[in-house]
Amino acid sequence: MSVAVVRDLRAHQRLDGPGQIAAFEQDLLAEFVLARSSAGITDATIRADVAAVEELREWFGRPLWEMTPQHIDAFFGRHLSEAVPGTKVRKAAGFVVYFEFLELRHKPDIHAATGFVVESPLDEMNRPRGGTHGRLRIPPTPREVAQLFTGWQHGLDSARKYATAVRNYTHSGWSA
Repeated sequence: MSVAVVRDLRAHQRLDGPGQIAAFEQDLLAEFVLARSSAGITDATIRADVAAVEELREWFGRPLWEMTPQHIDAFFGRHLSEAVPGTKVRKAAGFVVYFEFLELRHKPDIHAATGFVVESPLDEMNRPRGGTHGRLRIPPTPREVAQLFTGWQHGLDSARKYATAVRNYTHSGWSA
């Protein structure tokens, strides 16, 4: 067995003008939609992801593979400054999936065609956070707490299952 030099047989063409770049971007977006659809993602989710990616592209004014973390900071900090946190989280989730798609499937092709190495501009420092942290939690009033325990106490005689009756009995004792 001998060792031979292996070269890539794929045609690596440089994209020359804005028309070729726009067509390449459109092909990538169409393939992204097809990949998401074949994975069983709902049409509404795909539409939301594509709309977010198109909004980002329109705001940026250049191909998204040229985007850096500083650019995405400006997008979320200036362009979406008035948006509610849930909107930012949903859009960021769409961006993460799109950039993951580009990195996994087209990183070498994009580099060969444009000279840019595609990397997600979203990182742990600038990714909008979702979930319930940061939201205001208002504890129940003493009257509401008493109503809860009283309800358990009155539910003892009508409980159909033993486990439910035991739970209600135990909890009703806490209010005494």
